[in-house]
Amino acid sequence: MKEVYREQCLARCTIFRWCQRYEAGRVNIKDLPCPGQTHVVTNIATISAVDELIRQNCRITTREITVELSIGKGIVNHIIHKKLGNGKVCAQWVPKYLSEN
Repeated sequence: MKEVYREQCLARCTIFRWCQRYEAGRVNIKDLPCPGQTHVVTNIATISAVDELIRQNCRITTREITVELSIGKGIVNHIIHKKLGNGKVCAQWVPKYLSEN
């Protein structure tokens, strides 16, 4: 197999590990959640609070938002970029897709 697949060939220990997991009853190929890995849980109140802070001061930093709302920086980044669709331009938060407003 190494002659055919070269660098893309799986190591024997990886194949043995997969076989052991299959024999133990695991059939799902997705990764299991890691301990300590946080899940981003946001509610409407938190999203609206972040949005209101940005509307009051478009030059506010993520660190200032985390201190103001007592939430994690990762959650603030997730809300700003994924939920609100904003990005930084010239040190100001602006929507990624501008409208006439």
